[in-house]
Amino acid sequence: MAKNCKRRQELLIIIVVLIWTAAKVGFARPVTFQEIAEEPTIYPEFQDVTIPPNIAPLNFIIKEAGAKYIVRFESLNSKPLQIKSRSGVITIPAEPWRRLLSKNKGQTLQIYVYTRQKNAGWNRYQAIKLHIAEENIDSHLVYRLIKPLYVYWDKMGIYERDLTTFRERALYLNRNTGDNCVNCHSFSAHHPDKMILHCRAGAVGTAMLLAINNQVYKIDTTTDFNRAVAYRAWHPNGKFIAFSANTVNQFFHATGENRDVYDKASDIVIYDIRNNMMTTSPSISGEGQMETYPEWTPDGSFLYYCSTPSLDNYSKTEHPYRNIKYDLMRIRCHIETGEWGEPEPVLISSQFGMSITHPKISPDGRFLVFCMSDYGNFSIYKPNSDLYLLDVESGEYHNAEILNSDKSESYHSWDSSGHWLVFSSKREDGLCARPYIAHFDDSGHFQKPFVMPQKDPEMYQRLLKTYNVPELVDGPVEISRSKLIRGAWQKKSIKATLDPRLGTKETDHTMDEMWKPISR
Repeated sequence: MAKNCKRRQELLIIIVVLIWTAAKVGFARPVTFQEIAEEPTIYPEFQDVTIPPNIAPLNFIIKEAGAKYIVRFESLNSKPLQIKSRSGVITIPAEPWRRLLSKNKGQTLQIYVYTRQKNAGWNRYQAIKLHIAEENIDSHLVYRLIKPLYVYWDKMGIYERDLTTFRERALYLNRNTGDNCVNCHSFSAHHPDKMILHCRAGAVGTAMLLAINNQVYKIDTTTDFNRAVAYRAWHPNGKFIAFSANTVNQFFHATGENRDVYDKASDIVIYDIRNNMMTTSPSISGEGQMETYPEWTPDGSFLYYCSTPSLDNYSKTEHPYRNIKYDLMRIRCHIETGEWGEPEPVLISSQFGMSITHPKISPDGRFLVFCMSDYGNFSIYKPNSDLYLLDVESGEYHNAEILNSDKSESYHSWDSSGHWLVFSSKREDGLCARPYIAHFDDSGHFQKPFVMPQKDPEMYQRLLKTYNVPELVDGPVEISRSKLIRGAWQKKSIKATLDPRLGTKETDHTMDEMWKPISR
């Protein structure tokens, strides 16, 4: 008797699952309908974008009036995938979506949206087109989530998102380390087994956490030559990291985007991981210039960076912030022997009244993407910050218009294949940056970007946090959160040594106000 009862329960569960699946996916396509001469409005906007074949489902909301909705995905090499909804929220089942993309690499999906008002017939809108690239994207994205009001932050964290699913996990939460600031995460050659991040002030102090070989080392990067380091770039050999050491000043405007930042001083230094030593060249750490945002070429032969005259070169009668404009430079370097060339100009943007930040070179070394705005070096605060593409061989560059909006486009990074770029954009509301992904084809052109998909397509409209420093990696981060937290709480940091050839330099080691948490 008990066995029969259990069997009936199992059959009932199977029947319920089958009914639910049929209700979500099965529903027959309308035979008669009125053709609408335009595409439907959906959110997020996925129309005419190019997507990787390993991306998670692009769930969306239909913003057209209706009591019933049907969405039909048609492709060249697969049977149609059909979904129905009464709310307009379209949740795409994961496995059918994966099969659809894998069988149609290099092809175009056509998405037909049908809507029906109560007591009325069906409407069908013009097809939304989704282009499926041949190339996969690196599987994971790491970013910082923080409230957009940086002057009043208390909670933040470093998170990892699996781009092939909707799984997100916290790698580091500052609530575990006294609500300190944590930032500047980075990985060696897109690999998740070598990473750094920085702790700023608070109970654990200011230090760099170096995670390597599943161990965490807490490094005090200050020396008699430099203050604590910030913006970073791993050398291709994984043995050195280039940093800028910045003295940052935050200030505020009365109207518009009220937050702003400028550097009072900055140099570029190189951290030798094997010898725990800071070194550099006088050409990128002298008194006359401020250097920041280092970036190695893939072969390690050149270090690109941004440079502007030191503050002593500006008028003392007015605040210099609007006149601070960074040029794109590079310097030849043989890092293993410590041989340096002389700085070479790449693009002198100050000559036409603009400022360059965040140079990022493609994995093949052929192209460089950078931000350009009207002044300064903190592009996320500049509504007119756009992304530009430079051909390294020819020196020609242009505005990557298809990527940009009338709001700030800022921090960006390539994936390991060089076919995908992720960047932060405030295009939706001007306040919160979201991660956008764009395909880069073999002819050197970007395609229309799309926002990182979410399981709940309405999430971005509710989440009052900004995605900061999106970095693509080719697998899940190996070090555990507990190890990173224990590393941050180590009482004694490993003090970096200074290359004896450098000598000392007058350096302000006081903590910048913008890194201090709110008082409680």
